[in-house]
Amino acid sequence: MKTDKEMFINVSAGGTRIAVTENQKLVELHIERADYERMVGNIYKGKVQNVIPGMQAAFIDIGYESNAFLPFSEIGSPENLSNLSFDDDDDEIPSKNKNTTKRNFNPEKDLSKGDDILVQVIKEPFSGKGPRVTTEVSIPGSLMVLVPNGNYIGISRKISDKYEKRRLRRTVKDFKPENFGLIVRTIAQGKDVALLEADFNRVWDKWKELDQKIKKKKAPATVFRDFTTSDQVIRDLFTPQVKRLIVDDKALYKRFSTYIKDVSPEQLKNLELMKGKGTIFNQDKIEEQIEKSLKRKVWMK
Repeated sequence: MKTDKEMFINVSAGGTRIAVTENQKLVELHIERADYERMVGNIYKGKVQNVIPGMQAAFIDIGYESNAFLPFSEIGSPENLSNLSFDDDDDEIPSKNKNTTKRNFNPEKDLSKGDDILVQVIKEPFSGKGPRVTTEVSIPGSLMVLVPNGNYIGISRKISDKYEKRRLRRTVKDFKPENFGLIVRTIAQGKDVALLEADFNRVWDKWKELDQKIKKKKAPATVFRDFTTSDQVIRDLFTPQVKRLIVDDKALYKRFSTYIKDVSPEQLKNLELMKGKGTIFNQDKIEEQIEKSLKRKVWMK
């Protein structure tokens, strides 16, 4: 059965709502409040406050009201690479001889109070607890992700064509810097060399700016801010399978239009600015579906 996938973005004074529908049924809802600043994806130059072997964790001051929580398992963990292919055969399992892991690091001995440390937020703060962070920092682009202190090329396992994997691997190998990892995202499938290299250059510029901030700023300090929720949703979910992306805000429409021209120009025809009367969430009865899903009694399929 063919799936008609569409995205609707509603902008108001209270924030931004992003709805994803499949065959007119609401399957995802993302909300970005105007009064809340998202932290996930941000990178901080932090300072170690406590190392607690009994908890297998450390607490890091990143300039937030509560210290960030860094589990030892998030320090150089190779498990973070499990969704990538390191060879043209999907069954290949990453191993130590492929330079996918760092040197042996013992947090109990090598991490001390007062040390500076670079961390990235992977979970928002909640109920008075600080955010959860990792030392496995990455700089996201639209088609690829740059991983400092790595030395590999990883291809999304969702790309199943081994010949396309081989082409992508050979293409990015030409501009991958030494001692950096590059992860090629699913959306890069079918993209030509010019688009891939342009995206790498944008990511590399972000890294150079971040690197300068690391050298100049004293901890705790923010050295990189990730995309807003709406930009992240477009980056991660606006795939060729999405038939329409409808926006009701002219400024956001122009921003998305510029982004799509740079990354996936063939998808520009799927972007629409809503005109006329009515609200965008009246389409496909999205507002009604949201209200139903929030009731105490929810009917299952």
